[in-house]
Amino acid sequence: MSLDMISEVWETLRSHIDANDRKDAADSLINLLIDHNYETSDIKSEFKGDKDVMAALKYYAEQHEVEEEYEDDGDDDEDNSDDY
Repeated sequence: MSLDMISEVWETLRSHIDANDRKDAADSLINLLIDHNYETSDIKSEFKGDKDVMAALKYYAEQHEVEEEYEDDGDDDEDNSDDY
């Protein structure tokens, strides 16, 4: 399914989702899109006008960066211990 179509479906359904539940729905949407190999830059471009989706995408990106930094730090420590 195209990202354009997914955006249209989200736009149509979001008004039927209680405002208190939209954050969780947007988080689920982002996770589903990422799981189906959509690029974060493409998602950002398609959903740039939707504050709930953009907030969910930002949260995902922050979490993803933290995991990468953590993995890099662990690798550096291992490399340094081998040199001694």
